[in-house]
Amino acid sequence: MKWKNNKLILPILCFIILVILYIDNNYIFKKIKLEKKCNESILRIAEMNNEPTFKISKIIKYSSAETIDNSLKQDLQDINIHQYSDLAIYIDNMSDELTEKNTVKELYLDNFKINVKYKKGSQELYYKNPFDISKFRLIDENKIKDTLKYNIIHTNDENTENIYSNPTFYTDCSNPITIEFVNQNIVSNYKVTKNNEIISSDGRIFNNIDINLEELSPKISFMIHIKNNLDEEYICNVLCDFDLETSEGSIKSGYIIQITNDLSQYNFFRIK
Repeated sequence: MKWKNNKLILPILCFIILVILYIDNNYIFKKIKLEKKCNESILRIAEMNNEPTFKISKIIKYSSAETIDNSLKQDLQDINIHQYSDLAIYIDNMSDELTEKNTVKELYLDNFKINVKYKKGSQELYYKNPFDISKFRLIDENKIKDTLKYNIIHTNDENTENIYSNPTFYTDCSNPITIEFVNQNIVSNYKVTKNNEIISSDGRIFNNIDINLEELSPKISFMIHIKNNLDEEYICNVLCDFDLETSEGSIKSGYIIQITNDLSQYNFFRIK
């Protein structure tokens, strides 16, 4: 009986080895095929992005503050302080000649993230009329929830300012993307206690209060999506730091403006 069982061991072992070899070979074959397909995709994407069609050419950042006196007598005994930062992003479509390739059919922003170390206050992002850049605006219907989708227009209009009451972008990229960050009520119920205390309705208010401007400086990021008139899709990830105090200036002087022109890393990446 033992001899018969021993005779079965070798065929069983051989069968198991064959199964293992088949599984390994099949796995290796699939892995090689997947790697080949992946490499082909990478090469195809690289070829598509050999010459960029869109890029970010300039970013303008403006930061200031706003004070709101809630007291009935307007005697500066109940002041709320908001910090706000405006962002204007200019897109270059890389050619003086307009074609279906370098004109915009669809534009939207998503994947918004806000990072502020200063824990007081309530942080929100808003679409902003470009004519209101540098002015404090708190328009509830312009609040960005998950996605900011733009209306694309193709012709000039005499009533331009009215057009921008809603998110609007020209197909030839001739106007900037504009959004506003607001940190509401970073200070609430502030009272003026000295007769000679000067209260300003802009960033100079930070000369009166003890707040770490480095912790208050916001960082925001989001993704820009463009579809051109050939239905090709492009993306660009934007990371924007608003420094409220630098060696070149401070929000404590009223406001701070930063302009960035060296943006070679901000080419749009074609994905389809």
